Amino acid sequence: MEIKTNKYKYRDEVSFERRRLFGSSFVRGSIISYKFVNYNWVYLVECCDDKKLVTIPEDDIWSLEGDAK
Repeated sequence: MEIKTNKYKYRDEVSFERRRLFGSSFVRGSIISYKFVNYNWVYLVECCDDKKLVTIPEDDIWSLEGDAK
């Protein structure tokens, strides 16, 4: 079994889509923590707008600082 490498690190600036009842919007935030769960990376992101903490899977997150390493 191969473990996927982590694309993002602590305090990376990222963007993700927040879905709501009447539509969706893109939100900026910074990564607070990350963990490898069920063969996927999951990130705890602090939103820049309202300082809420949100859990986001790796497939739903995008880097704002150019290409992720």
